[in-house]
Formats: sequence, C-alpha cells, structure tokens
Amino acid sequence: MIWLYRILFPIAALISAPHYLRRMLKRGGYGKNIGMRLGLWPNLPSKKLGIQRIWIQAVSVGEMVSISPLLKALAVEENIEVVLSCTTSTGLHLAQTQHRENIIALGPFPIDWLPFSSRGWERIQPDLVAMVDSELWPEHMEQARKRKIPIVILNARLSDRTFSRLGKSGFLRSLVLPKQIQVFAASERQAERWKTVGIATEKIKVTGNLKLDAEPKPPKTKEATESLKKEFGFPETDLVLAGISTWPGEEQALVKAFLAARAQNLTVRLLLIPRHAERKQEITNGFSRRNSLSIHFRSNGIQALSGTDVYVGDTTGELGSLIRVADLAFVGKSLPPNAGAQNPIEPAARAIPLLFGPNYQNFQEVCEGLLALGAAIEVKNQEQLEEQVIRLLGDAESRRKAGQAARQWKETHTGATRRTIEGLMKTIKYN
Repeated sequence: MIWLYRILFPIAALISAPHYLRRMLKRGGYGKNIGMRLGLWPNLPSKKLGIQRIWIQAVSVGEMVSISPLLKALAVEENIEVVLSCTTSTGLHLAQTQHRENIIALGPFPIDWLPFSSRGWERIQPDLVAMVDSELWPEHMEQARKRKIPIVILNARLSDRTFSRLGKSGFLRSLVLPKQIQVFAASERQAERWKTVGIATEKIKVTGNLKLDAEPKPPKTKEATESLKKEFGFPETDLVLAGISTWPGEEQALVKAFLAARAQNLTVRLLLIPRHAERKQEITNGFSRRNSLSIHFRSNGIQALSGTDVYVGDTTGELGSLIRVADLAFVGKSLPPNAGAQNPIEPAARAIPLLFGPNYQNFQEVCEGLLALGAAIEVKNQEQLEEQVIRLLGDAESRRKAGQAARQWKETHTGATRRTIEGLMKTIKYN
C-alpha cells in the first residue's frame, strides 16, 4: 500500500501545487529553511546514554499553544529531550519565540515523501514520535513502523470529515493507522471514534484536551485592557464586540450586528480577528460600502486613530492578547455556510461570554459543555446574532454570569498535560 502512496504523492503534489503555492505566498515565510522541508535537518547532538528523544509534530499556532504546558513539563524531565517540528511558518515562529529553550532542535516538518521523510528520520533519530490532534502522514508512519518506533497521537481528535473517510476506506486506514500507534484521546467521544476506525481499546487512553491546560497570556488586567483600548483607538468606557477567527461572510454579519447595537444607543466598538490574515483585501472590499465607519487594519500599524469604530487584527499569533478587551465574542467558522467552528477555549479561559453559530462540529464537546453551563449562546442566523448582541451588550449582569460560567467550565476540565506526560513516560518505559 505504501508504494502506491509513494507513486501517487508527486502526481497529487503537482496537481495541487498552484493552490498551495498561492497560499504560501500569501502567508509568507515558507521559503525559510526549505532544505529542512526536504529532510536536510542539521545533524543533532549524539544521544546520551539513558536519554530518550521525542519528536513532536505540531501543525500551526493552535497546536503549539495547546502543547505549550507539555513542552515546559517535558523540559524538566532529566531523561527526555524533545525535537519539535511544525508545518506552518507561523507555528515555527511561535515555537522559536516561546519554546526554544525547552527543545534541542526546531524546524519545519519534512515533506511526506520517501526521499525527504527518510532523510529527516536519519537526521533526527527519535525514540518516539508524537503528533498533535490528527496528524496522520503515511510516509511518516511507515518510517516509524520499519524502525519499530512507537507513535502517539496527542490530544487526538477526528473531525467529521476525517472520521467519515477513515470509516469508508480500508486503504486509507492501512496507510495512516499502523499497528503500533497509540491514541491519547481528547475526550470519551473522540476515543469512541478512534475505536470505530479500528484502533484497539488497549491502545487508547483518554487524557483530555490539552488546550484546556494552556493559561491565557498575557493576563487580563485593568491597566492592560485600558492600554490596548487606547492602541485600538477605542474610548476607555465603550464596550467591545469581538469576532474571533472569523471566516468569509462572518465579518459582514458582525458589522451588521454592531450597527444594530449602535442603533439601540449602545456605546460599542468592533474588534475583528480573521482566521487568515491574508484575507485583508477581501475584508477591505466588504467594508467599501460602509465609508461612514472608521476602520483600522493592524497590519498597517498597531496604533489606530482615536475614535476608530472597527479594528481589524489581521496579524498572526496575537489573538490571545487582542481579545483581552472583549466584553462579548463571536467564535468564527460557525455561522452558515461556514462549518466546523474555531476553538472557543481561549476566550472561555478569559471569562468572555460567547456566541457561535450552529455549525460547531469540530468542537462539539467543548461547545455543548459551554452551552449547558450558560457560558455561551448558539445563534442560528443573522437575526438571532443581532438579537443576542443587543441583549448581552445591554445587560452587564448577564455578561458577568456567562463569563464566570465559561471560566468555571475551563477550570473543571484541566489535567490533560499531567495525564499525557504519564502516558508518554509509560510508553517510553516499555518501548
């Protein structure tokens, strides 16, 4: 099976190259360390006796944030050393700035084709490989299998699409689910999904969601909030409605809700943080018919003019800092026709009351938990979005209770890092 993948990979790569090249050019940073993407990692220090080397692969910023406590915990283990790879340039940047002292090597994940993957493996020589969420690369798995190296999926989740594909295709399962794979599931529901696609029960451990152990930084203080509002050009006393990781159409929906709130004499400003920073021109075009609004894009400079109505945080890796000013937030990729939802955990950890659309499939357990405690409200369409924005911005006590419930939910679901460490140590011990 793996030979068929090896034959088809370059063909598929050529067909999809224009799409991915456009995306890489928009986001930038992919040209750096291109040799490492081809497997040309530098020669690492020789492994010392008794030291186990773990190679952790995290795709981008979200995965890096989720494993931040884990990397710090592994750094104090005397018999462990960590090699970290990321797929995106933004993930690599975050890793470089926040975790360089916790690891022995950092670089982009080698392209998953035999010449590049095998070369990377020869340079890194791990004793265990761990992939975050649902990173399932056939050649990477094959390299681990033939070397008899254990594989662990951390914070393991299967999206509806991946779950469906694995359920229907025995060929795909044979490629990406080798016998030695272990799954550290993010929830009981996710554990059941992994069982359904063929992972043996004894290979699955429910460790919980690593994202819940990541504390928001920097902290939300009165002084920091006031300073950030001044940076945005927002009056200190005005409320802030935030759109978090928004997708196409959702910025326009939030602008309408924002204007509806203002029509009700609510003093409010709008903060938009699009999921993809490279959508600046698209978002700009969406505002072209609303010239009465004062709009500032962060990519044009962090300081906005005083009295700015809408501040667009079109930069990467700053979401956690920017949302400190939010009094109410909408979680993106959840309002039709978008589907799946973005991660609501970080704003919940900051005790921000939440709104999201009906399509939150990728974070179903999290969203259902927040809804059950009254920490979030589901809005099915534009009308309901406007209705709830107006209601909550006009009711400080409801916002306070919802924010407290969000924080309470987060605090009762911590501990995944400790359980993950225990699982990794057990895997290494018996390897």
